[in-house]
Amino acid sequence: MTLRRSRLTIATAILVVGLAAMLTTPVRGAVLARVGALLIHDDPLEPTEWLALTREAGDTGVLEVADIYGAGHAERVLLLQPQPSAVHLEFARRGVEVSDLTLDRLLQLGVPRPDLSVVDAGEGGTTAGTLALADFARRHRSHSVTVVVSPTHGRRYKRALMRAWPKDLPAPRVRTSRHHPFRADTWWRSRGTLRTGLVELQKLGVDFVVHPW
Repeated sequence: MTLRRSRLTIATAILVVGLAAMLTTPVRGAVLARVGALLIHDDPLEPTEWLALTREAGDTGVLEVADIYGAGHAERVLLLQPQPSAVHLEFARRGVEVSDLTLDRLLQLGVPRPDLSVVDAGEGGTTAGTLALADFARRHRSHSVTVVVSPTHGRRYKRALMRAWPKDLPAPRVRTSRHHPFRADTWWRSRGTLRTGLVELQKLGVDFVVHPW
């Protein structure tokens, strides 16, 4: 068992035991709300040159980006595009055109094509995506970048992004989608948000162990 896997197993065990204990106490709602809030990080919404969208944010992220852009808070939108999967490549080999639904929805929601750019985000995970965004900012000397992610991903993404960010550029901001079903005060009441929350809490715990600063 690798060190990382061992830490992951320990963190998961502690989390499960802790949550089980909390469910037997009268204060479980308040405690679980605080636990859920650990995942969420929202910087103040300010005017930004680039408004980036991670694929992890999904359709709720698309709505958030469209709202922020439509309100005049962003000059341009940047779509972090993972490399095509083996299935997409096979479709292409057979001559099947696979439309980019995220791009199409942004266009339909009022983001003009000249204001939309796409950057290769590698395999699409947090590490590859933050490195790709940091490299883009470095090459373009961006004076302000805001990234839209899901609420469950906010704090971990901000930590990873700050580790990758060029020290000579203004710090990036992270915003979470208001349309996402995950809420700090109710996340444990739905099977879907409970499962997502537990997975992300586990990942965040590992991130703090591996990168304690």
